[in-house]
Amino acid sequence: MVRWGDVRHWNAGAIGGVADALNQRCTTLIATNDDVESALVREGWLGNAAVAAGQRARSLISGLEQRVAEASAVRRAAHEVQLAVERITSFVHETDELARVNGWSIGADGAIVLAPTAGPPPPPDIIARQNQVKIELLDRIEQLLRRANDVDTDFAAILTRAMRGEITEQDATSLAQAADAGGRQSGLSIIGPPEGGTPGDNKAWWATLSDTAKGVILRDNPDLVRNLDGIPIVDRDAANRAVLQREIGRLAAAQAKGDDVAGKLEGLRAIEARLNSSSVGQPQAFLIGLDASGDGQAIVSAGNPDTATNVATYVPGTGSELATIGEEINRSDKMLQAAARAGSPSTAVITWIGYDAPDHLDNAVSGSYADNAKASLQGFQDGLRATHEGAPSHTTVLGHSYGTTVIGHAASNGGLNANEIVFVASPGVGAESAGSLHLGGVAQSDIGQHVHSTVAEHDIIRLSNLEIDGEDLVHGPDPAAHDFGGQVFSSAPGTAGSVFLDGLCEKAHSEYWEANNPALRNFGLIIAGRPAT
Repeated sequence: MVRWGDVRHWNAGAIGGVADALNQRCTTLIATNDDVESALVREGWLGNAAVAAGQRARSLISGLEQRVAEASAVRRAAHEVQLAVERITSFVHETDELARVNGWSIGADGAIVLAPTAGPPPPPDIIARQNQVKIELLDRIEQLLRRANDVDTDFAAILTRAMRGEITEQDATSLAQAADAGGRQSGLSIIGPPEGGTPGDNKAWWATLSDTAKGVILRDNPDLVRNLDGIPIVDRDAANRAVLQREIGRLAAAQAKGDDVAGKLEGLRAIEARLNSSSVGQPQAFLIGLDASGDGQAIVSAGNPDTATNVATYVPGTGSELATIGEEINRSDKMLQAAARAGSPSTAVITWIGYDAPDHLDNAVSGSYADNAKASLQGFQDGLRATHEGAPSHTTVLGHSYGTTVIGHAASNGGLNANEIVFVASPGVGAESAGSLHLGGVAQSDIGQHVHSTVAEHDIIRLSNLEIDGEDLVHGPDPAAHDFGGQVFSSAPGTAGSVFLDGLCEKAHSEYWEANNPALRNFGLIIAGRPAT
């Protein structure tokens, strides 16, 4: 079993020296083989001696070919192990340095201990940071040792086969072809992500892989990582773009046969159009998640959340599915532009249809859709934190209609990794007050300052906030009520409806993203980390 202290002393250069020596040995063996073959061609040499010499030469050639096969296989393995060890040892040094600058020390056995310090204990914010770093260190150590042991085991197996003479010329040829194709060059396996791993586990696993291994996965097995929280956004995007084209082709063929897939196909083409479109005020888009089964789900980001200063996740509500994603992406683009106008230096706004939303209003009275979605939203937000580069981003999770219920359930049960949450036109969030919600990095005493809500005067959703005998009808009290304990910001009244409904109207429920609506400006302010009005 390889330990942390062992990996610290791994030497990629020494393994490279083995590969170079084997390369020279292969050249010598091949030249010797050619000499023996030349000796077989002797015109005029006949008789028993010639026959015996030919048999002996062919035996030598067979033996030389076996040695060349073995040396070639080990040479290729040594070359790939050298690359793997370079990546692993670099990651070890990065991890040791991360530990050091945050007051931790990693022992030879991989145990993490606080480095002794003089003076008073550090302040609470430093202790909180140290605890966060410790979690990351544990993830890194676990995945790095997992990868190191895998490389060690695979290389040992190849060496053992070579020593036993179990590698054939055909094996060497297959390895060479795999190398030429950019595949698994030496028989070293590419281990998959940890089963049931956290986003931190997934990030650490991906970081231990060589660029070659990553390229093989993205090319040959994109489904392994494309929807995996903790994988960098650019890599998830690369994997999902390949699958997008595959799914467009599949659904187009199904439509030609008469299948009812027009809505989903339209959604996929809307995603494709946005991925291929970028301009001033409309930055590059990234396809972070895709599932064309059932109603279909997709996660599309305007801007790169791994590098943006301010990151927002937008969760649509009832009726949201793959067929409707074009409209939702348009709303995200509007919020990104609003954040830029509010002073955000760099922004990413993510359209998150990463759950099975209620199809109709009669389904939306159930909290089961939100309960089923909460773990996915929590994992996604944790993944954004894990993969973000540099200083932590300011993150906002904004929901509309039933999307607010999803956010509320996620923030109530285990908490949500965000700085701000925004409830727009909410039927209730499954919580009695802002104090029942939990946001990562926000003190519970300050939670009310980070929970924001609005509802238009004429929005039909107000009917769901009615009480009978003091009991809320649907998903709890209106978070836009002042006694909920959050921040309430303004929005336009919206289109007025019939007097028989006290002026409430269904149109008003979808007008928050209109250009002249104060709600849109306030979305931008909150995303940019500024107070709404």
